[in-house]
Amino acid sequence: MNAVLNALLRQAGKHSPAKYTCLSAFFLCVAMPALGQALPAPAMSADASVSAGALAGATGVIAINEAAGVANAQSNATVIAVNTAGLAASGIDQSTRAKGHVSIARATIGANAFSYGAGVISVNQAAGIANLQRNSVVLGTASAQAQALTDSELSAVAPRNQRFDNRTDRGGLREASIADDAFQHASGIVQVNQSAGAGNTTANSFVLRPPAGTLF
Repeated sequence: MNAVLNALLRQAGKHSPAKYTCLSAFFLCVAMPALGQALPAPAMSADASVSAGALAGATGVIAINEAAGVANAQSNATVIAVNTAGLAASGIDQSTRAKGHVSIARATIGANAFSYGAGVISVNQAAGIANLQRNSVVLGTASAQAQALTDSELSAVAPRNQRFDNRTDRGGLREASIADDAFQHASGIVQVNQSAGAGNTTANSFVLRPPAGTLF
C-alpha cells in the first residue's frame, strides 16, 4: 500500500501543485466519516431549581414550565367553561427525540415554594434529556346534550426513534427533590411533575363536571 501511495505522489509531483492538493483533500475526506462515527454521544449535566419561597402566596392560575437539558417537552393547559352549552375540552399531543448522555441531572423545589398559594397550580420541572411532562385541568358544567371532555390518558407517549443513555456515570447523579414545606397550606388544584434523567414521561389530569345549572 505504501508503495502504491508513493507512486501516486511521485506521479502527482510531475504535474501542477493543484492536483497534489486535490489528492490530499480526497484522503482527508475519506478519513473524516470514520472519525465522526467513533465519537460518543455528548455528555451533559443539568440542574433545574425553584428557589426557596418562590411564588409563595400567589393566587389564580399559576403555570410553571422549567427545563434544563435537551429536548424536554412540557405543557400546562387549564380550561374553564361555564355556559348553557357547557362544553369544555382539552387535548395535548407531545413527542420529542434526542441523542445524548446525562452524567448529572438534578431537579429541586426549595423550601416554602408555592406555600399558601391558591387556585390552579401546575408545575413541570425537568432536568436531563427527552423528558415529557403534562398537566391538564378541565372544569365545565354539562347539560344532558353536552359533555365535559378531556384527553385523560397518558398521551405524552414515550419519544419515538430517540437515542439516549439513562445510565449514570461512575460518580454520576440523578436527583429529584421537593422540600418538606414546599406547597405548605396550598389550596385548590395542585399538580406537580418532576423528572431527573432521560426519557421520563409523566402527566396529571383533573376533570370536574358539576351538574347542569351548578355554579362554581
